[in-house]
Amino acid sequence: MIQLGLIGLLGLFAFTPVMLAGERFFIDTEKSVIIDQQTGLMWPLKDNGSDISWPAAHEYCDQFNQGGFDDWRMPTQDELATLYRLEAAQTTEYYIIEKISITACCLWAKDNRSSKVASFDFEYGNRDWGHAQSTVDARVLPVRYLK
Repeated sequence: MIQLGLIGLLGLFAFTPVMLAGERFFIDTEKSVIIDQQTGLMWPLKDNGSDISWPAAHEYCDQFNQGGFDDWRMPTQDELATLYRLEAAQTTEYYIIEKISITACCLWAKDNRSSKVASFDFEYGNRDWGHAQSTVDARVLPVRYLK
């Protein structure tokens, strides 16, 4: 894991961070991203917005360009799990940290085993395995490492 302090973040980005969940998450409103100081990951503030298959989600992440960055990728189940918060249901429909907006319960993950592919369900907190061509309530939220 990458450990970055607030000073390190401010040196990387020209913005005034909005702190969430203690001092772990910061929002760069100019770039529409949220930064997880504990994991060193950057996330967009919203998912792709419509049903998408796992192969199409991979392509979406590979082509995603936001905040001046073009090195986005599909997250792992473990990375998605870092965004799960039970207390979020008080303010959002799903159990995902506040300020990230998802339009369905389930986000694709890049993990796969045999003929099954991974997702994370933010309605029930499950790590799910399904079929790559399924699109019902399937979305994607790209991720990238801070550098």
